[in-house]
Amino acid sequence: MPQLGELEDPRDALIDELIAIAEEDERLVVLDADVSRTSRTRRFRDRFPDRFHDVGVAEQDLFGIAAGMATTGIVPVGVTFAVFASLRAAEPIRTSICYPRLNAKVVGGYAGVSNAKDGATHQSLEDIAIMRSFANMVVLAPSDGVMTRKVMRAAFEHDGPVYVRVEYEMIPAIHSQDTEFVIGHGLRLRHGDAVTIAAYGTAAVRALEAAETLSGVGIEADVLDMVSLKPFDESLLLESVARTSGLVTVEDHNVIGGLASAACQTLVEAGIAPAFRALGFRDTYSESGAAGELRDKYGLGARAIVAAASALVNTGRLERGVVGAWHGTD
Repeated sequence: MPQLGELEDPRDALIDELIAIAEEDERLVVLDADVSRTSRTRRFRDRFPDRFHDVGVAEQDLFGIAAGMATTGIVPVGVTFAVFASLRAAEPIRTSICYPRLNAKVVGGYAGVSNAKDGATHQSLEDIAIMRSFANMVVLAPSDGVMTRKVMRAAFEHDGPVYVRVEYEMIPAIHSQDTEFVIGHGLRLRHGDAVTIAAYGTAAVRALEAAETLSGVGIEADVLDMVSLKPFDESLLLESVARTSGLVTVEDHNVIGGLASAACQTLVEAGIAPAFRALGFRDTYSESGAAGELRDKYGLGARAIVAAASALVNTGRLERGVVGAWHGTD
């Protein structure tokens, strides 16, 4: 297991990287939807006042403006809450940015239940499903501050629309500074042969915590950080599941349209049917509360991951079938 590093809020890492990029490339402009205190984009504003625009509580306008800027050679980065970027501004992002494949970036902050206190209206449980469905859109979800910097850099360097999903809370570093990230590739956090645990965002930290507990009872989990949700790293997932024969996905998102859906499509199209558990929200909304308590309530905490992985391994249902496929048997 990688040694957990210092705690950091990914939004600080995001702004640090935006400032660093802006110092190198004058094309970068940041737009904000009146959440500069929460998003901390005001730090960018203070450094580059002429390259920052607060459009007010008008997310549709924000991304319409971003689209217009992108046609002039500017690389706009629009920052707002993930729930408002993916729902309120879905149409302009789809039609004005993705359809013409403009070089604009969308940052969805307070993703998942990281905005726990504000309840269902401000928690984004559908954003990945929506953004993955847009043609030409790349979807990335960093798991710690280190990866947030690398993802933002990769997003800026990519020529086309990118959605970056960021959870605003203190997260320990699980990646080293020399970790390389390439769009379309996931990362292995821990090697094991008993069961695969795939996650992204803060869930990757909990996946590692669960893997440590499982190791204590002789279950070595293969832990994958699926940072790139579109394009999706099919090769990494298939290679892992072919060895382990069992898969647990965990995400602070609806199981429909997120990692669970991407994994299922990958496995079915490859003709592989492992024993499988999808941990995520199921046809429900969350509520106000502490993020950790909400994750435990909805079965997304480390204990739930341990229970799901243990069930796959210990029930004796994993049996090798035809070459290249795995089947669960009664």
